[in-house]
Amino acid sequence: MAKKAGCGGSFDGLCCRMVIETKRVFDGCKFVDDNTTLTLTTTEPVPQDAQFVAARAVGSEFVWTAANPDQSGCCRVVGDAVTHFAVTYSYNGECFTVAACVRDRREVLLRLPVNALVPYDIELQTVMNATRGAVIGQNAVSISGCLLQIIKVTAPVDILIPTYGYCKYPPCTGCPCSGLGDRVFPFFNDAGEN
Repeated sequence: MAKKAGCGGSFDGLCCRMVIETKRVFDGCKFVDDNTTLTLTTTEPVPQDAQFVAARAVGSEFVWTAANPDQSGCCRVVGDAVTHFAVTYSYNGECFTVAACVRDRREVLLRLPVNALVPYDIELQTVMNATRGAVIGQNAVSISGCLLQIIKVTAPVDILIPTYGYCKYPPCTGCPCSGLGDRVFPFFNDAGEN
């Protein structure tokens, strides 16, 4: 049975404290529409007699224009949910993929960080299960299906955590390399490692 990556099997004591730079989510909400139809604008012309094959969301952003505080301690954030798609269509027996985009207005209540020195951002994640679609214009494709969007407030933070040290990886079965040693990462100066 192969060994799993870990701390060499010893979980008796902590080695040190470590600061990890990461992104913290301060607040968020989700928007769900089980049966929506979106009109996508394509970056390139699509032949009118092309057959729709598929569409998938490949990226999204929240372009916000206003954040007004209300009595509940939240802010009413107004902006546009911009979602980028890859649309695949069939034409003359060949499949082609073209970039497309849709922009929808959103108004949500979110708790924003107050008195923060680091900048915060409002992010958007979009998942769309396009069950059907059609070419409706030279640069327009209509898709229908289930839409899920998660809007969240994030900011970069430094978090202090206790740690057992760096992860120790067991050798792979059948690996011909030898003599590289176990020192993959830099030393912990305050951990007493040699």
